[in-house]
Amino acid sequence: MSLDRLYPKFAIATVVAVLISGDRVLLVERGHPPGMGKWAFPGGVIKAGERLSEAAKRELKEETGIEAEPMGILWVLNNIVRDPDGGVKFHYLIVYVLFDSSSVKGELRAGEDARDVTWLKIDEALDSPNVSRTVKRVLMRIKKFGLTCLPLEGVDHEVVEGG
Repeated sequence: MSLDRLYPKFAIATVVAVLISGDRVLLVERGHPPGMGKWAFPGGVIKAGERLSEAAKRELKEETGIEAEPMGILWVLNNIVRDPDGGVKFHYLIVYVLFDSSSVKGELRAGEDARDVTWLKIDEALDSPNVSRTVKRVLMRIKKFGLTCLPLEGVDHEVVEGG
């Protein structure tokens, strides 16, 4: 983990890949803080110049070995973690991208920052103390509102200076 993620000056833009197939959700066991050891969605920092869909596809493949096609934005979370003195220890702006479960290719394997990867029943994930609170919040939203998302079309905007 880069030291500039700990007590950052600005929020760090990240993307998360959400893949649900039937009553199961794809989760990885986090290998680094925050949430080390917890089960979470695969994801990570958006690289400079990277489109949301590219970042989400990259993170999904790096952490799980699976490739799939993104469908749209499921949710956005401004996640702030404070230390006991009230200082901002971590601050991530997280874009949750929903993937099409019918487009999955590849073999499941843990990679990059993930210690392990698994398909877990949604109800089991909601009941498990080892699943991150943010995953549970997203799963509760899905149970309440269904798998609706905003299309990715037009989300990424590039300006070429001098052109």
